Amino acid sequence: MDRRTVLGGILGNIGGATLRGSGVLSRPARAELPPTAAETPACGLPSGYFPDLVVWSHELQKARFYSDLLQGRTVLLQLMSIAGEAAHPVAANLSRVQDALGDRLGRDVFLFSLTVDPERDTPHALAAFAERCGARPGWSFLSGPRATMATLRDRLFMPDTAGGAGGPEEHDCSRGLLRYGNDAAGLWGSVPARSDPRWIAARLSWVQTGSPPAGPPRRKGPLPGGGTR
Repeated sequence: MDRRTVLGGILGNIGGATLRGSGVLSRPARAELPPTAAETPACGLPSGYFPDLVVWSHELQKARFYSDLLQGRTVLLQLMSIAGEAAHPVAANLSRVQDALGDRLGRDVFLFSLTVDPERDTPHALAAFAERCGARPGWSFLSGPRATMATLRDRLFMPDTAGGAGGPEEHDCSRGLLRYGNDAAGLWGSVPARSDPRWIAARLSWVQTGSPPAGPPRRKGPLPGGGTR
């Protein structure tokens, strides 16, 4: 093997590694997703990642998932089913999260619980469940056609389509994680669904867009001739 061939092989490997690490792929490989309910840092998502599909809230309001509910907002997203709450009791923890958020809920932060069992979790059934959870304005339970909810589930928590010894559900972490993010800033992350509610509320603050300072720029530091501002 001559020197030119060796250099070509090295450069080819470097180029492949650069593409894999640059975010060129619109959807990361399964190996890059958390195999357990491990916390992941906030990161960007490509424009148009969330589809603008029609859903119905437990308040019997029709909305488009992205343009009406997510666009420009800081949100916390959960996948759930009423029947599944026995095995994955997350709603009670979210009720404590809304308490930790206080008056930020429905103003600065919005919670959305998306059913994965839309045939049984109709808007009317979700309305009764929301009442049992003590859901306040700003926390909505969403349902829709099965194909719609399956698409949203795949965008929030991409399934292991390759399967494996246990099939596609083997690495399903969707019930154990919450997705949170700020669409306006393009920041998204995950946190274990049963974490301390105060910790979850704090993470939402980390991605929340702050208000710009009012008034003209002000110089800090010592004044000319001594003294401080």
